Amino acid sequence: MPYGDKSEDALISYVHAITQFLKNKGCKMIVVACNSATTVISKAPKIPYKAEQIVEVISPIVKLIAKQTKYTNIGIIGTRKTIGSGMFNEALAQKNSRLNITARATPLLVPLIEDGFLEEKVLFPVFDRYFENFADCELLIPACTHYPIIYQQIEKYFSNGLKVLHTPKIIAETVEDYLAQNNLLHTTSTSLPSEYHLSDVTDEFLREAVLFLEKDVVFTKTLLDPIE
Repeated sequence: MPYGDKSEDALISYVHAITQFLKNKGCKMIVVACNSATTVISKAPKIPYKAEQIVEVISPIVKLIAKQTKYTNIGIIGTRKTIGSGMFNEALAQKNSRLNITARATPLLVPLIEDGFLEEKVLFPVFDRYFENFADCELLIPACTHYPIIYQQIEKYFSNGLKVLHTPKIIAETVEDYLAQNNLLHTTSTSLPSEYHLSDVTDEFLREAVLFLEKDVVFTKTLLDPIE
């Protein structure tokens, strides 16, 4: 990581290797919790899962936004890879032509969040640059897994006149629906152990992990062979 500036070929190789590793672990479905990786899913033919077994972070959001009637002016922020792919814009336009879309790559927000620069005095000057064309937006799609962490700061910057979509909740509900419909929900009260695998375990990542997970966990270093 980060994936946002990686080439398409590199991302496809990562997706192939990671999904094969998870398949070998016996995982019953995949959640692609990265917008940049999602942009290459359809171009990665060696994924050992059927399309219906994969939940990514773009389609469920597009489906929800396209059918709602409250918001017309939609803003999207994300990595260069996500915004450059045009996936959100094209999919929303196909499903609901009345939506007005403003999209902007905002790569500087990722390192700021990872380094813990979450204060308004740091973020607002960056927002001044990134959000200069977002004045008419009513709803913002944070198309990067980092961005929901600063949703309150974004809404305050717009004096709460703009709502930031709570994307993690939408993805979690989509996963639950799939598992329920396919009788795959784990319904017993016993908690199963979780495993966390990384290609490299560093002190900096461990610090960042606490920011996202809000707890300490044990990571296993797992090197994956790239699959071309």
